[in-house]
Parts: sequence; C-alpha cells; structure tokens
Amino acid sequence: MNKITPELLLKFNFLSGLLTDQDKTQMVYVKSVANLEKNDYDHELYHFADNKSRLVFSFKKKGIIAFEDKSNLLISHTKSKAEEKELKDKKTIIYRLNLNTKKLTKAYTFNFEVSGIKVLNKKQLLLTATMVKEAHQLYSTDKKQRAGIVKQLKANELYEEINEIPFQSNGVGFVANKRAQLFIYDIASKKVKALLPVNYSVENLKISEDNSKAYFTGGPAEAVNTPFSKIYMLDLKTFKLSTIYNQLDYSISALHLIKNKLVVAASDLKKFGINQNKDFYLLVGAKLKPLAKFGHSMWSSVGTDVRLGGSPSSVVLNDKLYFVATIDDHNDLYSLDLNGKLEVEYSANGSIDGLVTLNQKVYGVLMLEQKLQELYQLDLKTKQNKQLTSFNDKVLKNVSVVKPQVITYKGSNHQVKGYVMLPPNFNPTKKYPVILDIHGGPKTVYGQIYMHESQVWANQGYIVVLSNPRGSDGKGDAFADIRGKYGTIDYEDIMNFLDLALKQYPSADKTNLYVTGGSYGGFMTNWIVGHTNRFKAAVTQRSISNWLSFYGTSDIGYYFAKDQTAGHPVVDTDKLWEQSPIKYAKNMKTPLLIVHSDQDYRCPIEQGMQLFTVLKAQGVETKLLWMKNENHELTRAGKPQARIKNLKEILNWFNAKSGKKLV
Repeated sequence: MNKITPELLLKFNFLSGLLTDQDKTQMVYVKSVANLEKNDYDHELYHFADNKSRLVFSFKKKGIIAFEDKSNLLISHTKSKAEEKELKDKKTIIYRLNLNTKKLTKAYTFNFEVSGIKVLNKKQLLLTATMVKEAHQLYSTDKKQRAGIVKQLKANELYEEINEIPFQSNGVGFVANKRAQLFIYDIASKKVKALLPVNYSVENLKISEDNSKAYFTGGPAEAVNTPFSKIYMLDLKTFKLSTIYNQLDYSISALHLIKNKLVVAASDLKKFGINQNKDFYLLVGAKLKPLAKFGHSMWSSVGTDVRLGGSPSSVVLNDKLYFVATIDDHNDLYSLDLNGKLEVEYSANGSIDGLVTLNQKVYGVLMLEQKLQELYQLDLKTKQNKQLTSFNDKVLKNVSVVKPQVITYKGSNHQVKGYVMLPPNFNPTKKYPVILDIHGGPKTVYGQIYMHESQVWANQGYIVVLSNPRGSDGKGDAFADIRGKYGTIDYEDIMNFLDLALKQYPSADKTNLYVTGGSYGGFMTNWIVGHTNRFKAAVTQRSISNWLSFYGTSDIGYYFAKDQTAGHPVVDTDKLWEQSPIKYAKNMKTPLLIVHSDQDYRCPIEQGMQLFTVLKAQGVETKLLWMKNENHELTRAGKPQARIKNLKEILNWFNAKSGKKLV
C-alpha cells in the first residue's frame, strides 16, 4: 500500500449543491476537484434521475443553478470576452441548459449582479441580490445613465464608508451597507421590481410550495447587528410585506414549512449564550408556541478538511421535517411532525453533508467511516443506505487509510471521547512521535470520518491524538459551555486525554510530542505552549492570541469575544487579558510555526502578527507563514497550492524536530 501524501488531496472529488426540481422527481449536484496548475477547482454538473448520474456540464466558475422546468436549467455562464466584460459592468448573464440535449442557449441578461434565481411561474422569476443602495439604479435606468452609475460605483470601490457592525465577513469581504434583497423579474416586459425597502436584508429565506409566499428573517439594518430577529412574510402575488412575528426575543437559525405551518428553529440564548442549541417553535397567530425541545446542533459540525461547498441539511416529506443533527461524534437524521414528535430515522457512522427527497425517497451526500463523499439513498424503514456513486472509491484504494481507535477519558462528572490514529504497519515494539491535534469551534467535534491532514501525519509515522473536550458539540449545551473558562476546563480535558492516550499506547514517545490546531484549536495551541514546555514543537493555525484586539477586528468579535470570555474589553479588561494566550508569551519556549491568512476576517492576521513579533523579539524559535489571498477556510476551501503548501509546512516543522526527512 502507498503512503497518503499531501498531494493526494488533488484527486479527491467533492460533492455539493444538491438541488431538486419543483416536483422533486430529479436533481442536479456539483462535483468539484482541485486543479493545481490553475490553482483553483474544476466543477462538473451532474444530473440525477432514475437512480443514475450523468455529466451534463462543466463550469468555468461555480455560480447560479436553478431548475427552469423539467427539461431545463438556468445557469450563470459566459461564452465570450464580450460577455466577460458585461460581468465587469455589473451585469449577470444566464444561459439555459437543456438536460436532454446538453445544448446551451442564452436566456437572460440582468442589469445588476444577481446571486440566485427561483422560477415562480412561466411569467415571473424571483431574484436575490446583495447590493448597496445606489446599485438599485442599475436596473431602472437607460443605457447612458447606467454607464454613469457603473462608473460611480466602481469609483466608490476605492474606499468604504463604514457606519455599522459587522462591516466585513470572512470569505465575503466588506458587507457594510450591503443588503440581501428580493426582486421580481417580469419575463415578458424584462422589467425588475424591488420587493423590499432598500434598508432591508433577507436571511433564512423560505418559499412556500406553491410559490405564493416568501418567509424570511432579517429585516431593517441596524447600526449594530444582533442575533435576534423578527419574522416577515412577503405575498408574491400582491407584493404585500407583513411582519408576522414582531418580537426581538429569539435567535432564529431556520424556517420550515409543514402543511403551510411555519416551524421555527430558535433559541432565546438566555442560559448558554450565543452557542445555545435551538429548539422548535410553531408560529400560531403572532406568537411562537413551543413545539419540541431538542438541544442539539441541527446541522453537521463533524470536522473534516475534505468538503467543498454545501447542500441543504433539511427536507420536508409526508408532512414531516427531516433534518441533520450532531449527536456525540456523528450525525443522526431526525424527523419532526406538527405534534412535536421527534424520532431518529437514520444514524450515520459519519457525517450527512447534504439532504434531498426524490420520488418520496431520501437521498444524501454522506461521509461514512473513512470513505470520502458519495451520494447515497437512505432507506428509513430498514435504516440502511445504498451507495449510488463511486467517484472516490479508486482514490483511496491503494493507500494506507488509518482507522481511528476510540478511547474515552472519564472525568469526575463527565467523559471526553476521542481517537488515536496509529501509523500504517504499526509495530508495538517501536517508539513513535505524537501529534496532538485540537479542533476548531470550539463547538464542533472530531468524528471517525476521513481527515486528510491527520491521515498524512499518521502515514508519515506519527501517532495522532484527537479529542472532544468540554466546549465541543454533540453532548448538549452544558458540555459545550466554556464561557469565561477558556484555557481552564478545556485545557484540563485535552491534557488529561493526551496522558490517557500515552498510557494506553506505550509505543507513543512521551519525549517526542507535538501540538497543532486551527481557529479555537489555534487558540488552544497558543495557550498550551504558554503553560507547558512538554512539546518539542507546535503549529498554531488561524488562531486567537489576544481577546482584547480580537473584539474589534474579527467579523464576529464584537459579540463572540464578549460572549465567550464573559466580559467586555473596556469594562472587563483584566478578564479578557487573563484568557489571552499572548499574556503568557514570556513562558513560551516551544518552537512555534504560526500560519495565518491575510484575508482571514474571522481570526484576523493581526492575531498571528502580535504573537510572532513578541516571540521573535524575545528569542523564541518561530516563523510566520503569511498566506496571501486566503481566508479562515484555508485548510478546508483554500486554493489547492495554498492547501498543499500548508500541509507540507506543518509536516516539515515537525519532521525537522523529530529527525524525519522533509517532504
């Protein structure tokens, strides 16, 4: 068997974008693969019907995809340099793709930048677009006037006038003054009608089955955006906008329609803060009536670095809502009816990365055990699955895929579940260096699914240790709640788990330990090297080092830092400083590689810059790997060359200290 190398990533197929037609008899999805030479991803569109997939289109760039009818898709596409120029002039070009003949014909040119299309009927399209107020002029002026407006909008791109927070978003850029809006496009007249006041922004959009109503949260923009929202209903025939829930007392993560009843996933955030799990409510009159307590994440928070893009995580079938939930270290598929009855319909030994229904059957993109993503049909009666694609079967066929071994640390009143990955051809009489890897979040989990970086490390002869300490997802709100306790009970759990792994696996070399992690895992790596010198080297990725500056520079800092540290940087300066790893920089002696991206707005690069400067000035062996034009998603959705560079840099930082050859 061959070793798993960083470059194997270039062969992986990623599945996303599950989309069904109006009648739910067919669907399309996107298969993506890295292209090292282009330093980007190639995308292919597959049509699925009668349990068979066939390639229908190859994308230059992944964009809008919408069913127009049973035979045709609407897709964003360009065929010429002239059309590319139109995109630069803030237009959107849509082609019609016939699913039977694969023929492309030009369908629409919109005079503004559209982000989504929903076909309401043969006469109207519902368009979504995110824009500044001035951009509304683009679709309502003549050609000459429009040219002047485009020129002014481009001139305005030289600066940002910021008067609200958040003003930037990771992976998006500046968001200040931009609103997610809805429009009606009349196909015959080619006229566009804005449906909302220009200061409204749409979140959690849900369209009724008959396309007559749109429900959403969001609403008027505020100077300081809060997690709480009202609920609105827009009549798509009369265009009347109504506020159907007028209170600002719930954080709402999703809207669902069952038999035309609005089911809301929401939390009041009172007991456990912003990470408090959602329960289900039913909108009755103008009130939210409790429907079912749930208390778990209603999505997959099982971590991996082999996804790219997303798909729906809930569907409605036969008057029941089916949704993905994270339980312990895996995903379960739950159902909910209008009586509030919750049932586990299917338990995945891994992650459910997408969900749709076709012909009264449930389909999903799954990662099971150590397999990469494939499309499956789920039989809810037998609780079994049927694999329908084999894009990745050959990719892992002749390489040494390591299966994680489960171990559990038992605390005084809690348990920490985690994993040990042993190198291929493991010899219990030998000694192996150990990498402790810490997940992000902190409210996510490590599961037993494939993770490329840990497979690479194990194949290079390292024992890899992963755990789900307090602060992790999957075990309810109380277990996940570490507000004001960062670096205390979580640090205790991680180190106790490591000690248990070293005890249970005597081949692990206690004198040859390494540690790494990203985001929260980066914070914890920083914290660890400031509180112990037992590791020979460390790599901190996209980390937090200083809660005080994080508060004002991160896209989520103004509410996340306050909530998670249980303090305000002005009022409770000492509290935030006590929980900041950089406070303990004088104790740091461990050689530290700092990996950070300059477009990371979640954990801004200034966090890495501060730590690097302090450590370099005091003579600690350290290096800052400054990744250009990448963001917080570097290891999960970064450009192929950047991802390979990152994997090799981490491996070589450890290899240099453990006496292994550089890669």
